[in-house]
Parts: sequence; structure tokens; C-alpha cells
Amino acid sequence: MRRLLPGCIAILVLSACGGSSPTAPAPLPSDLAAAPTRVVLAAKSLTLDASLWRDFMPISPPDGKPLVAVLQVRTEDGSEVPATVRAEMVWVLNGTDSWLSVPREERSRSETAPVYEFVARDGPKWGPGITVDVVVRLGDAGGSESLLRVANRPIQGTF
Repeated sequence: MRRLLPGCIAILVLSACGGSSPTAPAPLPSDLAAAPTRVVLAAKSLTLDASLWRDFMPISPPDGKPLVAVLQVRTEDGSEVPATVRAEMVWVLNGTDSWLSVPREERSRSETAPVYEFVARDGPKWGPGITVDVVVRLGDAGGSESLLRVANRPIQGTF
């Protein structure tokens, strides 16, 4: 029973955060690297933007705080991203290294409309001054899933 408890807790936490079950098949690294930069989901053409940074302000640890990624999904026509579209997982790709995170909406969609904004926190201590690719797995209420990528995004530093 004690061996099952951590797995059950992980499933509950991921479910509560709106993320996928840990048993969902993970994409292969080649699938992530080849993910499209535009997808159609919930009858809307969607693109991804990402701002990534590490904090090195004086109150931070000497080697800086972990990576933070703020991600925005936009429709190509400028309309609101359908409320049925949800971010399930985020991968940040740095060469052969990758970081996987369950994203969270930290501001309501009404605050960020027409874009859909979510955040991944507590990443690795890569950069600043390097570029990475970011891939998001999006899902909709109908059960459709798509990978969406933005390439060559710089990791900034705040000093």
C-alpha cells in the first residue's frame, strides 16, 4: 500500500492541475523537434509564443533562480482562443536535454484574452543567453490533441 501512495498522489496532482495522466504516452524526442509551428484545433488556427527567463536579482541565489516560461497561444485571425483548448504539457528543448512541466494558468482567460496564457515554473538552470525550442501539447474538449512548437526562443536574465 505504501508503494502505491506516491503514484496515486502524482495522478491526483496532475489531474487537479489540468495536466495529462502520467500514463499518457510521451512523444518521442523526434516528434517534439518536428512539431508544427501552427495547428488547427477547435476549428481555429493556433500559434505559440514563449518568453523564458531566469532571475539573478540580488535576492536570488548566487547561481540564479530556476527557469520560468510564460507561454501564449494565439489564433491567427486575432479572435479568442476557444475555452475548450487546454495546455496539457510543456517541453523545453535545449539540444539533447529537455525539461517537462505541467503548465498552470496563473491569470484568468478574461485577463489575457484574446490569447490563452499559461506558465511553467521551476525549470532547469540553463542560460541565460541561449536559445531553446518550446513545445506544448494542447487538447480540446472533443479529445483531440496536438503538439505546437516555437523555435529559437532566447532565455533572458534579469540582473
